[in-house]
Amino acid sequence: MTNKDSKNKKKWDFPIGIKPMQKEEAEAVMEDFFEKIEDEFKNTPQSEIEKGAKKIKDYIDGKIGWAELFNFTPQMLLQMAEFGYAQFKIGRYPDAERVFKVLTVLDWNNHYYHSMMGTILQRQKRYGEAIAEYTQAIELYSKDVVSLTNRGEIFLQHNLLTEAEEDLKKAVDTDIDGKNKWVNRAKMLLTQLEKNKKGAKKQKGDK
Repeated sequence: MTNKDSKNKKKWDFPIGIKPMQKEEAEAVMEDFFEKIEDEFKNTPQSEIEKGAKKIKDYIDGKIGWAELFNFTPQMLLQMAEFGYAQFKIGRYPDAERVFKVLTVLDWNNHYYHSMMGTILQRQKRYGEAIAEYTQAIELYSKDVVSLTNRGEIFLQHNLLTEAEEDLKKAVDTDIDGKNKWVNRAKMLLTQLEKNKKGAKKQKGDK
């Protein structure tokens, strides 16, 4: 390598541990792999193989999630969620986060798991990540009052008043009777938001 080449060499040009492989070697490796697969499943009934193949296809097509793919029952998921919530209640947020992170992978379309992840992250002051989880929860269930209220609160804390007002008003609209504690919290935050808006107008007037 010349001095010029050395200077032009990027800092990230380093070996990644993968050796080049000739076509014949690659074919031999693949043949050995498939032989092992055939040997592994030689005593498996054809019906079971077809059942497994259909399950994989359903997962690829988005018809089922990781939970169904790996035979997690609803009861197992519920037990995991209860354990994660218990960890959250006693303030063990990293432990609760690990549980609900797994649950969001196993059942991505469950808005409650995303909402809980958002709450856990918010308690750890990881507001950007919390907003992402609340947003996913709301996309899955537009009347998720917990996610709407908590996301609205984060927006309010960061003086994003338009976004906060939109979320909090949606939260209030989810409960006509006004008996839901999250709706009452949303109303309280809206009152605070109005005070902030008046304060901002007053500051502009003073200038």
